[in-house]
Amino acid sequence: MNKYFYSNGKLLLTSEYLVLDGAEALAIPTVYGQSLDVKSGGENGLKWTSLDEENQVWFEGKFQLDDVFSINSFSDKKIAQTLQHILAEAKKLNPKFLSEKTGIEVVTKLNFPRNWGLGSSSTLINNIAQWANVNAFELLKNSFGGSGYDIACGQNDVPIIFSNKQ
Repeated sequence: MNKYFYSNGKLLLTSEYLVLDGAEALAIPTVYGQSLDVKSGGENGLKWTSLDEENQVWFEGKFQLDDVFSINSFSDKKIAQTLQHILAEAKKLNPKFLSEKTGIEVVTKLNFPRNWGLGSSSTLINNIAQWANVNAFELLKNSFGGSGYDIACGQNDVPIIFSNKQ
């Protein structure tokens, strides 16, 4: 298995905060974003490595392939717990996600500095949703919450008018 996913970052031009209450917002996907590369192999379990724009590791973790993705080791406890929660929520939405018990290696790569605020979390959510074959907006709702405009940007290459109204 070898799978590759990419999501664009985001810029919100109008309706900051109001977009949470259903206002229409103008948002622009950026050329900057995040990739997620999934490969079979290695040790049993899930090995996760996150790289920044300079190919420097900013997070590493190892998880068991169980229903809650028990954490075996990590370089940052808070990030490991957040990632564990996202993966478990993806598994709830698609019980077949990561049901194999063989080794899996994941590498994420940002092509912008994390402190720019272009969506390191939303691009991650969108990439994991694609990998898990689940609805990214549902995964966002079940993990971080938010309006979803950043997910919409991750899935588009042109400016969008976004509203979270049903």
